[in-house]
Amino acid sequence: MLEFILANDNLPYMVCATVVVMLGVIEAMARLAGGSLGMLMDEPLALQSSGVDISEEPSLASWLGLDRLPVFLWFILALISFAIGGFLLNLLTWLSFNILLPQEISVWPAFALTSVSCHLLGKQLAWKRGEDEDADNLCGNIGILTLGKAIKGNPAEALVHDDQQRIHYVMVEPQEEDVAFEAGTRVLLLQKDGVIWRAIPFES
Repeated sequence: MLEFILANDNLPYMVCATVVVMLGVIEAMARLAGGSLGMLMDEPLALQSSGVDISEEPSLASWLGLDRLPVFLWFILALISFAIGGFLLNLLTWLSFNILLPQEISVWPAFALTSVSCHLLGKQLAWKRGEDEDADNLCGNIGILTLGKAIKGNPAEALVHDDQQRIHYVMVEPQEEDVAFEAGTRVLLLQKDGVIWRAIPFES
């Protein structure tokens, strides 16, 4: 089995699995220090780099769940799905025909499985995350914009610690029309409107 896992044709899936493990270790260490890798995610990783407009028509990004999950969580879900899909596909061919599909062939069905997984699991994870957020009163807590730019009517993602120091990813927008929040801006949550929090800049 080790020979199968380390086979050259399984290299893309092994790399993805390794990255997930490394990110998990780093995230655990970051949380112990009171932070999160989600705060360090670069803007190009999100197709919603300028925020999410929940009134937009359905798009590929929406279908893949990018408008329902934090970018970091979506990235991990995609990596895990790609690794499992590729390994399973090659395991089936190996057990059935004693061969492994070349990388240039197996990656395409693995990508397709990843897309379906992000679509289906993204809905479930978003539902559970929303239920958790509804259970916590984050009014008056401080958040940090993780990516994108938030303006009135066009929210962006923020990382917030609740009173028990648990981490939440929420969508925030400015309370005022002429205010914009850039990535890294500290904001004070004031009022929740649906799934979006209204906030003002926080200056310590």
